[in-house]
Amino acid sequence: VNYGLGGSKAPPIGKTGVHLEPEDYHTKMGEKDTVIIDVRNHYEANIGKFIPPKEGAQYIDPSMRKSTEFPVWLDKPETKEMLKGKQVLMYCTGGVRCERASALLRHKIETEDDVSNLGIKGVYQLQGGIDKYFKHFPNGGNWAGKNYVFDKRFAHAPPGKEGKERAHETEELYMGTCEACNKKWDKYRGKRRCPTCGVPSLICYDCFKADQDGTRKLGREIRCDLCIREGITSKRQIREKEQRELNAYERKLQEKDRKLGFTTSGHKVGEFLDDGGLDGANYTGEVKPASNPEGITRLFLKNMCNRNMDEATLVNFIPGITHIQWLTDWQTGKFLGSAFVEMATPEDAAYAVGMNGLYVLNRPIKIKYQKSDGKDVWPPKGSEIGQEQQQAEDEQE
Repeated sequence: VNYGLGGSKAPPIGKTGVHLEPEDYHTKMGEKDTVIIDVRNHYEANIGKFIPPKEGAQYIDPSMRKSTEFPVWLDKPETKEMLKGKQVLMYCTGGVRCERASALLRHKIETEDDVSNLGIKGVYQLQGGIDKYFKHFPNGGNWAGKNYVFDKRFAHAPPGKEGKERAHETEELYMGTCEACNKKWDKYRGKRRCPTCGVPSLICYDCFKADQDGTRKLGREIRCDLCIREGITSKRQIREKEQRELNAYERKLQEKDRKLGFTTSGHKVGEFLDDGGLDGANYTGEVKPASNPEGITRLFLKNMCNRNMDEATLVNFIPGITHIQWLTDWQTGKFLGSAFVEMATPEDAAYAVGMNGLYVLNRPIKIKYQKSDGKDVWPPKGSEIGQEQQQAEDEQE
């Protein structure tokens, strides 16, 4: 789990939150000026979560559909307001997701003034996650509902309650509700997913059976509670929302890195070079942006690995790319190792040209300005980042 912050963009995993054993974490939940962040996905929290003592910690569900949304949520002004002057507890199923989440928060405290000034009193995480907590508190402790798991069980209660709940199962024990009829329910069954965002659907036995036998079909209007709350009615809508928020977050990262003297890819920034180039073989760790007096945003790239180069690799290596036009053989369709790209800003283009000669996939990439001649439409339709994935999803919709 890297929250979409892989490679050089990932926070240092060695600086995580303080690991607390279940007994100590249980005690912390009862303390004032404390928040407890559930770093699992919303559909997991929907059927079970920690409920701290009344005078203790404030429970926070970031309402994520997937873990990659966590950095964007953490960066929101309303999130920072909730963390101000608090000690922060985090938890997940087994503790793995908390490693990245707590490391990210600690990294932001150390590198971003607006987070450092919040006066956060400490970052803690549950050692071993919910699984270990259940072993130490078999009757549940501060836990309510069931723990979602990614195996054939789907979910389970604390061991001390599991047998009793099966024998005396009533709707009062359920935390979630059926998305079709609003009946209290907590079992994810079958393969149905929300038709708009794709998370597992919480459908009760009666509605699931009615859909199977055709007496009452589950239409596209039956969506998860997050899509209902946010007014999401199509895959395109959720995709555009996620991309908009991610783009804003990455632009902020780029601006922060430049103020600190680094590019988003993690290289140290130096002075301008006359030719804007670096010899990859003699690379010393400094990237120097090329002069760009004309404000050009279109670049030509060549000498890329024609076997392994793909959009994700190129975008991670050169931040700021918005469009890619891969150059291929007109007969075979084989990638020729070259491409035209559009950058978000002239500054992004200058940093990219400054990376000329650096090695990616064991080849020194060649990058130069390529001003559009105005004869062709640029950037061409269908060259947007993520376009291929969007088309595939549209076909499924």
